[in-house]
Amino acid sequence: MRIAVIQFRVRQNPEENLNVILSFLGKVQENTLVLLPEMFYTGFDYRKILKTCDYSPKILEKLSKISKDKNLVLCGSLAQRVEDRIFNSAFLIEKGKLLGFKRKIKLFKPFQEDRFFSSGEENPVFETSFGKVGILICFELRFSELVADLKAKGVDIVLVPAQWGFERKEHLKILSQARALELQSFLLVADTWGEFKNTKFAGCSGIYSPSGRILAFSEEGDTLLEVEVNFEELKKVRNELPLR
Repeated sequence: MRIAVIQFRVRQNPEENLNVILSFLGKVQENTLVLLPEMFYTGFDYRKILKTCDYSPKILEKLSKISKDKNLVLCGSLAQRVEDRIFNSAFLIEKGKLLGFKRKIKLFKPFQEDRFFSSGEENPVFETSFGKVGILICFELRFSELVADLKAKGVDIVLVPAQWGFERKEHLKILSQARALELQSFLLVADTWGEFKNTKFAGCSGIYSPSGRILAFSEEGDTLLEVEVNFEELKKVRNELPLR
């Protein structure tokens, strides 16, 4: 089982952001689960949010084609308009098929997310060829009730698309490792790095094992992290220390 994380610096030009993502996906091996950052197309540029919503279906169409051609499972988040509301929506695509969305429940008020986005309500777990996959979008990593809910649903892999602030980067590193330990699950974090609109981001993307081991990590730079993992490690960790 191969899993991967894409970390990159969000640019001012949305098309440039998309091209960076597409370039990385061109390098990913077939049959890989790949996590992209939160709001990777425009970042939190609220002036472009309506245009982003209009373009989001086209981005999903492009990603679905790549997913089908390379047998990939893809996750990231985009602005999505549903009737008269806008959501920060994480998508999950497997082999060209859109499995569904996780809409961000816990909005980050210091970023004014609550002014522009509506809160989601569901905390789904998706059945995939990689096992049961749950999603925590950035700030949601802090909320124990969401983590406990995923644990109760038997999650095997947790995906964390993020735009996490640099001044709290130690929090991201500690929480990522702790949640992997708590859930006894593989956990992937794809964060942005560098500065965007006067905000500096943490980077610190990583892949963590069910025992909390750091399998791959990058603090800065446009980076593709790839790891081959064995699902037997899940069973071993959970059998040796039953927490469920």
